[in-house]
Amino acid sequence: MNIEIRWLMEEIEIIKEKLEDVISTHSWFIDDVFTTDRLKSMEEVQRYGYAYNEHRIHCEQLFDLLYMYTGRLDKKINEFKDIEKASSSADQSKDNAQN
Repeated sequence: MNIEIRWLMEEIEIIKEKLEDVISTHSWFIDDVFTTDRLKSMEEVQRYGYAYNEHRIHCEQLFDLLYMYTGRLDKKINEFKDIEKASSSADQSKDNAQN
């Protein structure tokens, strides 16, 4: 059981690192795209408008990655619960055998 938990924790750490990568990438996007609180000139509006397609693609990819990684995380959480449940059942069996 302990080795299963260790493997599971390693997989969760990998997912966490991937989520941190998504956060970093998105913060760079925000820093690059939203340089001011408001668009003050028609030139700024046009520049933003020209990049609309790139922004849309970025947002769709961000959504897809977050959806995928949270799905993986849910799966790992359920695996942990299964291991915990199996461990608890094994402990009860040992207690019953000793009594």
